[in-house]
Amino acid sequence: MPEDEPSEVYAFCNICKENVPLEIREEDIEKAKTGLISVISVHGTPPHAILVYLDMNLKARGVEYPSLVQVDEGSSTDAIQTTSVKEDVIDLNTIISSFGENQEQALKAFAHISAQLIAGNTLYLIHQNKSIGRVVKDQIDSLFTDEQPSSFVITFDDIDYVAGMRPTIYDLQYGSFISEGIAIDTSYFEQIIKDALDSTNGFNMLKNDYRKLKYSYRRLWELLTAGARTYTYKKLAYLVSIDLSLIPLLLRIAENDGVDVASRVRPDT
Repeated sequence: MPEDEPSEVYAFCNICKENVPLEIREEDIEKAKTGLISVISVHGTPPHAILVYLDMNLKARGVEYPSLVQVDEGSSTDAIQTTSVKEDVIDLNTIISSFGENQEQALKAFAHISAQLIAGNTLYLIHQNKSIGRVVKDQIDSLFTDEQPSSFVITFDDIDYVAGMRPTIYDLQYGSFISEGIAIDTSYFEQIIKDALDSTNGFNMLKNDYRKLKYSYRRLWELLTAGARTYTYKKLAYLVSIDLSLIPLLLRIAENDGVDVASRVRPDT
């Protein structure tokens, strides 16, 4: 292949439900060594746009859909076309792949990070190129709509200044934890992420699971920090609208959050 001949990669467009070809030249790949390639493809009828972020391996790291597309044809300008796309365009596999090449290890890391954010812990993502780190951060944040998680992107130069009692610190470049944060059983998170990956609408499915879990935890925290009433596991599960099997997880999070669980909750007899 001639040196100046472009490579062709594909990105899935959720508007027209097809793979869209993107032409990438060698000079663009060189630029990606210090950041991400951003490629816009205007296509389809009516015309709409897809903005794709690629890393140096030409792997998609993020997809956006501009709401306003203007197309020039010769000397005339077409009317502006508007496109509205919901958040289900975000690919869950893309998010998970940010945490390592090995899918099983990446899934476990993502499950651990999800548990930390549900618990209200602070997350620091490390990457020497913050633009890459911010793409990953934005994708994670998009799973939490009711309240934004406490997540930040830093470089290794900033690591001595991170805040928090036991923050979670993850190195995106080497795919490893520097600090895992608080102790939480993440088996539940691993299972719902696997279930979401098997679904055609995995992102929204996982987002909904996280929303329900976060709501239940907030309600549980309110109950255990008000008054002096004691509760059984079954009663708490009923009051916070969650499966009984998840109560130990929420109580563990509450303990890490400074709640005196031992004096407020008793096992079912």
